[in-house]
Amino acid sequence: MKISAYQKFLERLEQSFKTRPLAMYTVLANVFSMRIIGNKTHGDLAEIALTEYINQFIEGFSAIHTGKEKFRAKAFEEDIRVKDLQTTEEIPISIKTYGIGPLQLSTNKDSSMFASLKKEVGNREIKNVKEIERILNRPCFAGFSGVNILPLIYDEKKLAFKVIVFDLQRAYASVRRIKFLSQRKFGSNRHTFPIYKFYDAKDEYIFEVRYGDAKANALQRGMWTHTEKAHPYFKELLKGEYNINEPLIHLLSKILVSPKEKHEQILKMFPKSKTKSML
Repeated sequence: MKISAYQKFLERLEQSFKTRPLAMYTVLANVFSMRIIGNKTHGDLAEIALTEYINQFIEGFSAIHTGKEKFRAKAFEEDIRVKDLQTTEEIPISIKTYGIGPLQLSTNKDSSMFASLKKEVGNREIKNVKEIERILNRPCFAGFSGVNILPLIYDEKKLAFKVIVFDLQRAYASVRRIKFLSQRKFGSNRHTFPIYKFYDAKDEYIFEVRYGDAKANALQRGMWTHTEKAHPYFKELLKGEYNINEPLIHLLSKILVSPKEKHEQILKMFPKSKTKSML
């Protein structure tokens, strides 16, 4: 059976962990060190770091960072776009940098998933397999399969990380029950919102779709899963431990107050990328 371009990329990515075992450990230690600066800083930097890692260490592939403006204009939810240099096929990838626990798979900004479930399921639960298949074949769910998600998960208490991949097709195929839950609170928001939870044949949690109209913030909308509760639906590519890179934090502060000419001098110390990042 022919593998997809994304699967081929993942195999090359996993192979790079074996041929250059220290490279990704260094990248992720640097990315997670950015948590010291701010809660959101590390996520944006992870996109840039992964782009550079691919360009330097993944043979046969190149990558560009599409940037936030490009992200909003794209048909897919993506942070980077990877190109197979042999076939020229391009692969949109969404980088998710989260702590262990809840993981947002899609923001679903148009609320189409929740709206579809509200119409099809309403305030009840369904167990009919044909009915479940029909729901998951709706464009809002079927179209989401075109999004390739690469989660980078960290545990700040243990200073540990793992690179995992959520098997969306297996998750969809395993759903045997969809249940409506009327009141759930997310984050520090005082308001409660309804959600739909999806379970497998063992009645174990797979994923959920949260309420998401104009009143909902990012934590209260879209498709979510849980890296521990839904672990059978994840494949682990790499795991390890890291230390906070304090010299990197110090260096960054120096770079931010130095001129462009100094940056150009520093860049000469590093290898050139296969392509330029779209920052």
